[in-house]
Amino acid sequence: MKKIVSVFLFLLLFLTGFLPFDSCLSQAGGAVLFLSPSTGDYNVGRSFTVSVAVNSGGGSGINAAEGSIKYDNSYLTVSKLSDTGSIFKLWTTDPTYSNSAGTISFGGGSPGPYKGTNGTIFTITFSTKKIGTTEVKFSSGIVLAADGKGTNIFSGFGNARFNIIEAEKKEEKPKPKPKQEKKDDTPKGLLPPLPDISSETHPETDIWYQNNNPEFTWKILADLTGVSFLITDSPDSDPGPESDGIIENAVFDEDVADGEQYFHIKYKNKSGWSQIAHRKFLVDVTPPKDFDIAYDSGGDPTNPAAKLRFKTEDKASGLDYYKISIDGIGERIGTRQMDKGYYQLQPLDPGRHEVQVAAYDKAGNAASSSIDFMVEPLKAPIITSIPKIINKKDELIIRGTSFYPQVTIKIYIGKEGEDPIEASVKTDDESNWSYFHKDELEKGMYEVRAKLIDDRGAQSLDSTKYFLSVVSLSIIDRFGLWIIIILLIIIALLVLYIMYQRKEFNDEKTRIMRETAEVKIKLAKIFFALREELDELLQMADKKPGFSEAERKVKEKLEESLDISEEFISKEVTDVEKEIKLPKKKEK
Repeated sequence: MKKIVSVFLFLLLFLTGFLPFDSCLSQAGGAVLFLSPSTGDYNVGRSFTVSVAVNSGGGSGINAAEGSIKYDNSYLTVSKLSDTGSIFKLWTTDPTYSNSAGTISFGGGSPGPYKGTNGTIFTITFSTKKIGTTEVKFSSGIVLAADGKGTNIFSGFGNARFNIIEAEKKEEKPKPKPKQEKKDDTPKGLLPPLPDISSETHPETDIWYQNNNPEFTWKILADLTGVSFLITDSPDSDPGPESDGIIENAVFDEDVADGEQYFHIKYKNKSGWSQIAHRKFLVDVTPPKDFDIAYDSGGDPTNPAAKLRFKTEDKASGLDYYKISIDGIGERIGTRQMDKGYYQLQPLDPGRHEVQVAAYDKAGNAASSSIDFMVEPLKAPIITSIPKIINKKDELIIRGTSFYPQVTIKIYIGKEGEDPIEASVKTDDESNWSYFHKDELEKGMYEVRAKLIDDRGAQSLDSTKYFLSVVSLSIIDRFGLWIIIILLIIIALLVLYIMYQRKEFNDEKTRIMRETAEVKIKLAKIFFALREELDELLQMADKKPGFSEAERKVKEKLEESLDISEEFISKEVTDVEKEIKLPKKKEK
């Protein structure tokens, strides 16, 4: 955020025509940086406030300034810087201080010009350390005019000198005398109001704070002639008749004692002292009393839930709570949980453990202690039977034994790169156990191990690891039933098809046989007709009854040819008939 403000201020100055600081140093003007007040007497061990201000010197006014201030840190320390009520709204360098170096630096500006003789840039709250005279003065400074050119109009410094004097001893307020009827010669007028006290170090009155250097602030009224304040452990003390100066805050560098303390303050004006304002604040910078932790396993080194015994106290604010960290995991418990005198651990895994206990008081101070201890493991179970290779469909059976009856065996079946499958079984009275894994395992290599847990939560270490290979089933094993069903369906379809084809064939054969028989009949009729036609032709050719010798021989030759043709054709038809002849039906 500071960087953003710095960039914004730089752009603002650049856009309004400001020159770089280095080129401004050689220019002259009439602005003055000064400290107010410039003198004063202050008691050692008290605080006072000084304003860092600027006189614009007239003209167009100013809108930026920067500077450095030196002070003697053997006389003064800075307890607070405040820019409340500052004429500057943007800061290239927030007001900062270093008590070790005795320096204060600042740099800021404002979009609008300032014109005046007493413009507060920020305020410094000093605390006095020793008696003597000391100076607070500027070591460097620049003031830029709001003239659109960034002219450096710085003309000088107004430094300060302060006297640190011995603190006045407060006398106890005399007991009030009985009231007597007499003429009141005190000045007439209103007494100051009751001071309104606030504190940044102890903002709440009922909360304990780890701060024994409290700071209190109040408002300064225009007509005040004095302020008196004091810290005691009594709720109704009087800070006394002597003024501590007209100041608006007090910082107590001397350590205030632990406990319930009270800040008392009253105002004074020309009419007299106001009523006393009392403000309680609680201080505790002392941690609780040191303590030790005792580990109580009841004499059983395998006890997973031992007791931790510890106790402490806090005199000032009292104990608030404990924070117990077991192997880096913390838990907060109230003090009432320790009324029984011990803290019960939850069951722990076998091995070495570290416990840290911190006791906190109501102010946040802490005292801590730690302890480490060993929880011994139970004897690990033994896997006596496990296959090396199984099919995916096979049931995994694991058997084993242990040294303890009626305890839980945790079984882990882990595939590389995946979370292990967890299962549990109980050992029998003879300490034996069996596990049947009915779910199907995916193909791959598995690591199998087991461990033992008893009713107290005590555990063993892991058993010996075994490796199990799960393989895929063969095609016959995986799809045998489906293959058989498909083959049966195919065979049934083929049988139906063959039967259909056979029926078609038989129908066709019957048709051909029928056609063949018809052919034979037609052939016989044809050859019979041919013979008759032959006789008629021969008789018609000779026109005489009977046949001559020559005609008879021709006729015989023709008839012989017809017989041969008829025999040949009949034989071929008979052969075809034999080839396609249907089988004889069985007689019923």
